[in-house]
Amino acid sequence: MNPELLSFMALIVALTSTIINYLMLHHQYDPEVIVYALPDQRRPTIINIIIENIGKGRATHIRFESDHPIPKRAFGFDDAETPDVMDDGPFIHGISALAPGEKRTITWGQYGGLTKGLNNNILEITAIYKSHPSFQVTPKKHLTTSNIDLKSFEGTDASDNNWDKKAAEQLEEIAKTLKKLAEHR
Repeated sequence: MNPELLSFMALIVALTSTIINYLMLHHQYDPEVIVYALPDQRRPTIINIIIENIGKGRATHIRFESDHPIPKRAFGFDDAETPDVMDDGPFIHGISALAPGEKRTITWGQYGGLTKGLNNNILEITAIYKSHPSFQVTPKKHLTTSNIDLKSFEGTDASDNNWDKKAAEQLEEIAKTLKKLAEHR
């Protein structure tokens, strides 16, 4: 086989390998902004909506679009009233930047109020944001779509697991009892 052809093929393989490695490494440092719902561990029955950058890069100029209006302060159970629509906060005004691992937690509401506000629809929220990768002159645009299905919370445990609060209440009771005993001496 021709030595020049072999050298050319080796050059092509090396160049392709370098480009693939660069793209793989570059992708590892991209931000990824997601939106999800999570029960509040300290406040039974409350569901929070969370915006989080789970990627390894900094996300900037973050804005959101949703396929349905997002309810706000949607409290109540089976008899809940239809909640208002969000008109302030990060879903409306955006977020200037989120570092890797940084998040925003919004007290969203309770199951009854949220299902009333969403009419049992799955909420689709798209985060649109930018990053400034190394060795790139212009910012890179990203889109991440998150789906929030409130039906997944139906029938889940909403009991009070706030053990810190319970321990503090018990200590307060003990202190009151000791105070009464000391006064009766």
